[in-house]
Amino acid sequence: MTLNTSLKALQSVPFFANLNQSEAEHMAGRLVVRHFSPGQVIFHHGDPGGLLYIIIGGKVKITHSTPEGQEALLAILGEDDFFGELALLDDSPRSATAEAIQNTETLTLHRDEFIRFISNNPNFSLHVLQSLARNIRRLNSQLSDVFFLDLPARLARTLLNLAEQHGRVTVDGIVIDLSLTQTDLAEMTGATRVSINKAIGRFRREQWVQSKGRKFTLLNPEALQRLIQISGGAVY
Repeated sequence: MTLNTSLKALQSVPFFANLNQSEAEHMAGRLVVRHFSPGQVIFHHGDPGGLLYIIIGGKVKITHSTPEGQEALLAILGEDDFFGELALLDDSPRSATAEAIQNTETLTLHRDEFIRFISNNPNFSLHVLQSLARNIRRLNSQLSDVFFLDLPARLARTLLNLAEQHGRVTVDGIVIDLSLTQTDLAEMTGATRVSINKAIGRFRREQWVQSKGRKFTLLNPEALQRLIQISGGAVY
């Protein structure tokens, strides 16, 4: 792993995007490479925290399970995404489970290195607060969707977000480069599998979305955006 690769990965994380070159190189030199196989759990909900993970290859799903065994799929992350950042701040147990869904390579930063750096660079705290504020706004938007958007609009939002993160433009449309089941989409939208099946059927009939097996292609993203607006949500 070269310093340039570590540096690029580090600067993809909002916490560290505004570091000057020497500060970024100093921090990048403390990143450690870790590899995970498909299906391998990186950490469980409730495990001790302490590491930030930056994905440089592969994909990771973030889930949360209730004591009753119900699971919610919170996010699917890919190259240049990061997770586990809250552990850098409060050293609390993990609030979700992270699992590799492909062969995945990550760079990790230990909390001790982060705390040492922030203690020696007080102005850096402002960048951390700005990053946290962005996350809070994003979570507020997601919570607003649950309360104010109907299911078709929530599904449209989810598909658009997945296309933005994992989309590949083809002559047919934007292919979401993930293997997605209807159960996955139900968990991401707070719905049942049956209701997701009905909504996807509608999207197919309207020729907004095409699905083959576990692959989804957005044929008309603009129509999905209009659906969100009609339901009362903002397009972002």
